[in-house]
Amino acid sequence: MDNKIVIVGVIMFIIIFSGCIESNTSKIDGLSTTINSHIKNGDQYYNTSGTAVNKFQYTEALNNCNNASSEFNLAKTSASEGLNYAKNSNDTVYVNYMQNVLNEIDAKINATNELKNGISYLQSNDTVNANTHIGNANNFMDNAIQFNNLRQQIIKQNSAKFK
Repeated sequence: MDNKIVIVGVIMFIIIFSGCIESNTSKIDGLSTTINSHIKNGDQYYNTSGTAVNKFQYTEALNNCNNASSEFNLAKTSASEGLNYAKNSNDTVYVNYMQNVLNEIDAKINATNELKNGISYLQSNDTVNANTHIGNANNFMDNAIQFNNLRQQIIKQNSAKFK
């Protein structure tokens, strides 16, 4: 009788304890929604900033750049945490995926900074320097698209690992 009680107690302990342990991969999955939300919001602010630049609304454009920077930096914080979980999992697929996410975010942060610089030059009617920085911003965004494509390929090639 005592053995049955001990066995039932141990089984219940294992069941309760196993529900409290979260794997590195499930932590990455949990962060992905947050990361993608911040990237999406940052993209919207960035695009709105570009529209405002085209309308010569430079103050609004700078405000949107600042909002984009905030969103991209929040995404970067979560993605850095996700990369640490990926490294702890020793799963190269997750490590490569999270590294591409971070590279994409870094490119978007750099693009936003270049756009801010371009807007500042536009405000002082220096179109030569403004165009240089806006061109750099476009190049960084092109890089971001390439990193996004790489991570989409990783998802496609490893669909069982990504929900």
